[in-house]
Amino acid sequence: MKLNLLSKLFFTTLLAFTVNSFVYFSFGNIYSSKILNYTDFQQQFSSGIYQYRILSGYFLVWIYEFLSTFNIDYSILKLKFFDAAAEPKMYLSFFLLNTFFLVLTVAVMVLITETKNFVATYSEKLLLITVAILTVALSQFVIVPYDISSYFFLLLFYYVFIVYLNTNSPQKLIVLAIIMLVSTLNRESSALSLSLASTLLFSKFGLRKETLVPVAVLAFAFLTAYLGMRFMNESFSTNDGNLLVQNLSEPKNILGLLFWLVFFVFTLLVAKDRKCIKNIILFHLLSIPYILMCFYSGILYEIRLYIPLFLTSLLLSRTDVRKFQ
Repeated sequence: MKLNLLSKLFFTTLLAFTVNSFVYFSFGNIYSSKILNYTDFQQQFSSGIYQYRILSGYFLVWIYEFLSTFNIDYSILKLKFFDAAAEPKMYLSFFLLNTFFLVLTVAVMVLITETKNFVATYSEKLLLITVAILTVALSQFVIVPYDISSYFFLLLFYYVFIVYLNTNSPQKLIVLAIIMLVSTLNRESSALSLSLASTLLFSKFGLRKETLVPVAVLAFAFLTAYLGMRFMNESFSTNDGNLLVQNLSEPKNILGLLFWLVFFVFTLLVAKDRKCIKNIILFHLLSIPYILMCFYSGILYEIRLYIPLFLTSLLLSRTDVRKFQ
């Protein structure tokens, strides 16, 4: 039996909540144990590249302080930590923040799959959303406050951009610029939205004014937020060190690279046609600055770094630009 839109939204968001809850409360987190303490979190995320990812950090602190107003017995959660300094309240704050934004991300993904530009059967749509949920959940062995929220802003941009391409409305372009600005306050990976926009615009119009003007507007919004935060902090740090050698030599990071390759190929295999395959490849080419920074200053074993590329490619695999008006 096929579900209507509201039923589908309810089921997929419930699936996201259920899967993420099991990930957080059924496994002991080793990888991120050092930041599951309010003081340690503040020290790490108020310096270096982290100091510019302010939006979700504020959300997390607000949730933590809100939970502090209640007399909660955290022993009922039966949490086991590998770091003696870890706080159940901090861990619960991470869970609430990331689960909330995962639910929102999945809801937006459902809306994208229901647009006329997304070509897939009912079962294919449901399975693609499920794959997205499980993949994001798998990446949650690294717990940070900004990743899941960045996926939400990325897919929200995707949805509104589809509407923009079907209407060519200047008002929608302004909304997109605002989303880009807010998303950049959350994480600089918002630049991938610019890569997405460039991919779809080029696929539809080629190198014409209809492509160049929106890209320029969106790039201006990105740079306004990106450079503005650095001017305000009087610091222009873009990374926290060179990890290129480790990424290309350490076994765990090579395993992370394998994840990138396998999931990239997956999106190509499920693509509707050659046009979609070309768009996925073009999107990755336009995302090279992000990819290079991941290799240079990220840790490839943290597969979360590829998730925004994967989610976008998964949607591009079934987005038919020929159906845009």
